[in-house]
Amino acid sequence: MPLEVILYIVYLAIGPGLWFLFALGMASSRSRMNILHKFAPPIPEPFPTVTIIIPAKDEQQRIHQCLASVLSQDYPRFDVLAVDDRSGDATGRVMDEMALMDCRMKVLHIDELPAGWTGKNHALFRAASRAAGQWLLFIDSDVILQPSALSTTLRVALARRYDMLSLILKQETRGIWESALVPIASAAFGTAYMMGLSNSESNNCFFGNGQYMLFDRKMYDRVGGHEAVKTQFNEDMTLARLMKQLRLRPRVAWGTEMGSVRMYDSLPTIMKGWSRIFFGSSCGSPWRSVAVMFFILVGCYSAFIAAAWGVYRLGHPVGMLTAVPWLAAAAIHLTVMTTLIGVIYRWMGGRAIYAAAFFMTGLFVLAILARAVWMCITGRVHWRGTSYSHQIELVNPDKAVK
Repeated sequence: MPLEVILYIVYLAIGPGLWFLFALGMASSRSRMNILHKFAPPIPEPFPTVTIIIPAKDEQQRIHQCLASVLSQDYPRFDVLAVDDRSGDATGRVMDEMALMDCRMKVLHIDELPAGWTGKNHALFRAASRAAGQWLLFIDSDVILQPSALSTTLRVALARRYDMLSLILKQETRGIWESALVPIASAAFGTAYMMGLSNSESNNCFFGNGQYMLFDRKMYDRVGGHEAVKTQFNEDMTLARLMKQLRLRPRVAWGTEMGSVRMYDSLPTIMKGWSRIFFGSSCGSPWRSVAVMFFILVGCYSAFIAAAWGVYRLGHPVGMLTAVPWLAAAAIHLTVMTTLIGVIYRWMGGRAIYAAAFFMTGLFVLAILARAVWMCITGRVHWRGTSYSHQIELVNPDKAVK
């Protein structure tokens, strides 16, 4: 069989064929994560108490809006613990002013970071040790919640006996870089960790999104809380992994109607932030980042190579394959790929039109992944004004049990 025919068959498998399989995986993941729309009875009285914990460092521009949305929750029994984690701006002052106006809110000020801890984990550990709620809701300071977010997720968690329920929120983006890169980077990360499969108890897949994580307090303590993941840069993923290893019931759900988040506000912060996420979630191992790079290079950019080869064959026909099969396969590949990427943008709350720019945005995602691999090699991270070089310790779930 001529070499070009073999290459064509291989291309059909790793190009269009791979994306048809990806479409099936997307549909399955969407179904598994469509938890909030399934029937759940009302929360029985007496309503369990919930403590909402919000850590913030240098978030004076966003923290008031975040806390206002939290205090506007329609759930009847919750209190709020806001954590000012070594902020150098007016974050702590804004928190204190809001606490004076609402007795449900208290503020914890943290001035130093002990050795061996990452900043967010230390802040959440300190706050959780003071929390009185039967359930704990951790949200990031750049999150804006809808009033029904807590009551909806708690109702579902109680009805289905989930030990943790995490939400994928709507990505709030402004400008070209945010709108084009953040949703596709999120999709690459979800693909790397097979996000939808994590909702099955028959496998070891795990996923957690620290932007919104609701825990049964007893189960949170059972896995050791944030003290068990104090060295981690992505504590959400590690906590979810611990829960799966202990045969508990963590879940992740589409919650774009429950709230929004603006993760990054510039190209440099997008590149640094997502590199840290890929690095930290793998506990310093590069293989998931390398696997996603391989998928992008082979599964995506092969379409452009096939199209270019088809154009070349227009003027240089030879052998069994003319330009038509190559161009037809490339057209199908690009159509399916662009359509599915557009669906991803819409799912994340963005505009599908950005899928047409994947040739460029894919290169930036590859740069993010390459940076994550480099971080795995060097073990060094600089984030939110703090430099880290400690070893990321893999947690033994048996030692975490209390």
